[in-house]
Amino acid sequence: MIRYLVQRFVSALVVLVGVSVLSFMTTALIPGNPAEVLLGTEATPERLAAATHELGLDQPLWVRYGLWLQHILRGDLGISTLSQQPVASLLGTALPVTLELTLFSLLLAVAFALPVGPWIGVHSRRWWTRPLMFTITLGISVPGFWVGLMLIVLFAVKLNLLPPGGYVPFVDDPLGNLRYMLLPAVTLSLYLAPPLVRFLRSSSIGVLREDYVKTARSKGLSGRRVLFRHVVPNALIPALTYLGLQLGVLISGAIVTEVIFALPGMGSLGLHSILDRDYPVVQGVVLVIAAGYVVANMLIDLAYTLVDPRVRVT
Repeated sequence: MIRYLVQRFVSALVVLVGVSVLSFMTTALIPGNPAEVLLGTEATPERLAAATHELGLDQPLWVRYGLWLQHILRGDLGISTLSQQPVASLLGTALPVTLELTLFSLLLAVAFALPVGPWIGVHSRRWWTRPLMFTITLGISVPGFWVGLMLIVLFAVKLNLLPPGGYVPFVDDPLGNLRYMLLPAVTLSLYLAPPLVRFLRSSSIGVLREDYVKTARSKGLSGRRVLFRHVVPNALIPALTYLGLQLGVLISGAIVTEVIFALPGMGSLGLHSILDRDYPVVQGVVLVIAAGYVVANMLIDLAYTLVDPRVRVT
């Protein structure tokens, strides 16, 4: 198990280094000069040259990357070229919003899919499973931004039950925070819940064909005990790997959801930074999101070792 975890940690470091190179080079090669955005209407050739030199944009790419990486290793993500605030401070404000949104959405998706997927798998031969699976497949096909807009129209405009957008920190107003986060979380959970239901259904059907399930049924165990004692735990093992692969979908969906509901999270910060050519912030957002994705997958791998003894043996 220790060897397995060390291998995963080394591979995670390699991924982070690769992401740092790609994020830096991609933003550095974008046409345009951030100094022009910083100076605005006051840009003159002399001021532009001075600002370009001050930002280090006149140095070779490999030199700029080396200096940037040195600062990253010291915990310095740089200074925003637009607001002149530390990038770490901007990320520290936006990251809790995105974490709350993704964790809330993940909780809703798993709470729905974990019982429903195996339950449909156990009753896969019933007539009502076909229209139910058609509805779930339809949920996969519907764009998430459309769902978010329809939820705003229904619950914010028509029924006036929930706010259409905005954010209130949980420490300031827990109930208000829940009201503002409910619609975005439901919208984002629809990115993950339908495919997770389908995967758990397919996995459960495979588990039902195993000999130990047939033995449990032959002993006279009830369908509910077979479902929760044998089917769900064993269907959950491959579902953990699938869930790790779907985290990228969840992160990309969070960016769209934050824009729709005007949440001040990482997605909104990254989008506005791209539009403003605020490259240090863009690089910081990409690096933090990639690090979060890698850490989340490592935690899922650790959970995989806890539920599957075969991994601990290797």
